[in-house]
Amino acid sequence: MAVVVNLPLASDIKRALDRMKSLQEGDLGVLDVVACGRRAIPALRALLLEGQSSGIYQPRCRAVEALAALGAHDVLIEFLSSPREVADPVNRTGEEAVISAAARALVDSRDDRVLPRLLELAKRQPLAGVIDALGSYRRAEAIPCLITALSEDYSRRAAEVALLRMGPKARPALLRSGLASGAIGGMGIAIEPQSSPQRGPPPSSNWRFVPTTIPASGSDGGRRC
Repeated sequence: MAVVVNLPLASDIKRALDRMKSLQEGDLGVLDVVACGRRAIPALRALLLEGQSSGIYQPRCRAVEALAALGAHDVLIEFLSSPREVADPVNRTGEEAVISAAARALVDSRDDRVLPRLLELAKRQPLAGVIDALGSYRRAEAIPCLITALSEDYSRRAAEVALLRMGPKARPALLRSGLASGAIGGMGIAIEPQSSPQRGPPPSSNWRFVPTTIPASGSDGGRRC
């Protein structure tokens, strides 16, 4: 389990952190930590950035939640800017859950550094949380990453939802990608032509998004905090 090391802690912060790391009372511990105010940020940062990658990822996800509640977006951006190489597959899955949580926690941030960081992450590691967060911006420069994420089981649903939110803005890129006939790779989005008096294929302006049935088995990919 992740631990905070080499950091002197006030007694109230230590109690709150211990509770936050509890599997039974962890959510209440988040409230306790947030109640300590910004004094708790250094300890939360240490837990997030210095804590060991582990299949027991909930304590560090809760640290993400507390940091977001305290407005410590700088720490979350720092974490996303410091990727780790984790060899063990169980620990790697836990680390990916924390990365997804941090990405989602930054959705409401107005920091100009967030979108470029999410784009970089999505190109390297299109996790569901990263794609969720990236899609929330509804920016055209995110569309190639969203289309690429359709091919990954763990990010497919998030990419589908994001592209549907994009609406007509995503149409040209999807047409260029050859994903415009029938369902997109069978992955849950279809683009079908609206009625047109013209003969032959309709122009791109006459196409619309149609959600299709998405199998539950590939819904989110990876764990969520």
